[in-house]
Amino acid sequence: MARYAPTLLTQTIGQPAMRREVDVMGLTVCLALLGALIAGSDHEPHSKFDLIVIVWVTTVGLVLTHAFALMLAVWLVKDPTYTIKPALLLGFQLAMASLIALTATVVALLASSDYDRLGARMSAAVFLGLLVGIELRAHGSSPARSLAWGLISMAAAVGLATAKWVVGS
Repeated sequence: MARYAPTLLTQTIGQPAMRREVDVMGLTVCLALLGALIAGSDHEPHSKFDLIVIVWVTTVGLVLTHAFALMLAVWLVKDPTYTIKPALLLGFQLAMASLIALTATVVALLASSDYDRLGARMSAAVFLGLLVGIELRAHGSSPARSLAWGLISMAAAVGLATAKWVVGS
């Protein structure tokens, strides 16, 4: 019997409200990471450690800030129809943000110092496009439409990431 019991992950991912909240966090983290890594110059000397700190403080800090705001809002506005447990939501949002940060970290560490900031931004851009495509497909869009919107989203974010590198400072 135990092998048929749904796991916490499948129970949670099956809830559209929870999934939407986690997706919002993923998309927000990607965009915030792009914004944070646009500040400063890509072509000035910098340490990889400083870059990794920016990545992790931005992503995890955003989740913790959102969690505080959510808990405060839940306390201020009572809504009996809101069934999402804030602590569970925080866990899934933190997992999403950590996956994005880990991806950006690996790319930044593997890239040369001339391309590490660009690589971290590109990883956020690619993650954003993948998230859009995967969610559209999961919610019934055709493979072609899901791919098209994922690529459009990714292209816009990649364009922003690349423009910053080309401009320089």
